[in-house]
Amino acid sequence: MAQAILEKDRYYHIYNRGINSNHIFKNDENKRYFLKLADKYLSPKAAILAYCLMDNHYHMVIRVISNEKSTTHAFSNLFNAYTKAFNKQEGRTGGLFERPFKRKQIKDETYLKNLIVYIHTNPENDGITNDFSTFQFSSYSYFQTGIELNQVQIEKEEVLSLFEDFKNMDYVHKSNIGSENKSQDVDLSGFQNQTGLPGENPVPFDNQIKDRFYSYIQKLQDTITSRLEEVDGKAKFRQDLWERPEGGGGRTRVIEKGNVFEKGGVNISAVHGALPESMQNYFGVADADFFACGLSLVLHPKSPMVPTVHANWRYFEMYDKSGNIVDQWFGGGQDLTPYYLFDKDAAHFHNTCKKACDQHDPEFYPNYKKKCDDYFWNSHRNEARGIGGLFFDYCKATQDMTMQDWYNFVTEVGDSFLDAYIPIVLKRKDLDYSQEHREWQEIRRGRYVEFNLVHDKGTLFGLRTNGRIESILMSLPPHVQWHYDYHPEKGSEEERLIHILKSPKDWV
Repeated sequence: MAQAILEKDRYYHIYNRGINSNHIFKNDENKRYFLKLADKYLSPKAAILAYCLMDNHYHMVIRVISNEKSTTHAFSNLFNAYTKAFNKQEGRTGGLFERPFKRKQIKDETYLKNLIVYIHTNPENDGITNDFSTFQFSSYSYFQTGIELNQVQIEKEEVLSLFEDFKNMDYVHKSNIGSENKSQDVDLSGFQNQTGLPGENPVPFDNQIKDRFYSYIQKLQDTITSRLEEVDGKAKFRQDLWERPEGGGGRTRVIEKGNVFEKGGVNISAVHGALPESMQNYFGVADADFFACGLSLVLHPKSPMVPTVHANWRYFEMYDKSGNIVDQWFGGGQDLTPYYLFDKDAAHFHNTCKKACDQHDPEFYPNYKKKCDDYFWNSHRNEARGIGGLFFDYCKATQDMTMQDWYNFVTEVGDSFLDAYIPIVLKRKDLDYSQEHREWQEIRRGRYVEFNLVHDKGTLFGLRTNGRIESILMSLPPHVQWHYDYHPEKGSEEERLIHILKSPKDWV
């Protein structure tokens, strides 16, 4: 087949596969490196509108912004640089891609839209993933979240204008799933379903888990922030998208100066790359790569009668030099920090936690409640940070619990958060309080700050992996007091709280 000439200001479908349909990507790091090279070599010559990388082939939609010779040369540099690195990794020689690389000019807008939809939905239609929108190595996630985890520049606004907006783009994509006409009007010249050998099984769940969990926390962030804005009635979350130079990024949402919430944040992130030396020492490994994603939230209400709450749900993978998963686990939890203790509120929060745990194992609640009491212990003060809840970490596959089981458990706890916290907020947010109540709240907030800066693993992990400082320290309250050798009045509600914090009790 004659290959199209790459003319300036024209659109093209660029696609190719490995020689004999062999794999051209052996692991996720290979795909990230290919995209890094694509950004390096192509960005001055061609604008990328969409892409999708499968194990043995790739698709791109581009608009040429330079002349034919320099653009073709840019693609050659990309393929040669990647082949050289891949051959070194695999101990092989010779070509990797079929030659020449395939390119087809796109001559009308309908074809362009159909092609973009086909490329994005390709992983699900070919059985590689259960949900194309969570597939990590497709440009679709960037349109969905605004976060380009693979750090390749995409012409977002240009593509969205084809579909009018993301809502319509999402509808068109999802309408394409499972359709018999899913590649209608898209001439791929024999490249449909190039996922490997005929009848090859879909990727096992464990290889998809990070995509599914990242999709889950994106949706959970939307659900939680929407409900909190509704409860506050005044303040709205400010959104801040950020990228980590070493790989990945996040979506921070912060609420401030509201009717109910003085300050709070509900953040998600997904970061990856080489594990920093400080964390290698912590985990007792060498030269490892990692992927970590999670949702973390802290809410500091205005009223001292409403407790502060913290929660997070996270997933971690570690890889060897070949990109194989050598370790993976879930972690997370949720805990309550009241300033004035209402026993019914404490019982409600803990009963909701227990209900979520009991769906999976009746031993989970007592175990993870104790771990929470132990973890959130301010040892230098000899007291708990709050009245606890759940804390679990290093939840790995065992004979009794698969990674699918842990996924189900962690998402069950995440889904329970609003039920555990919002009824307490609604019950207490309009209670009267004095300046003395407020001063006590700020003194206790000081203890909260001490724990987060001295003991909290999440804060330390973020600092050691070059996380975003503003997002890491989002957990700190806006107004805090430290009084020298302060002791509450005997017999007061304040003293009662201290007694319980020094000796955690069972609330269920």
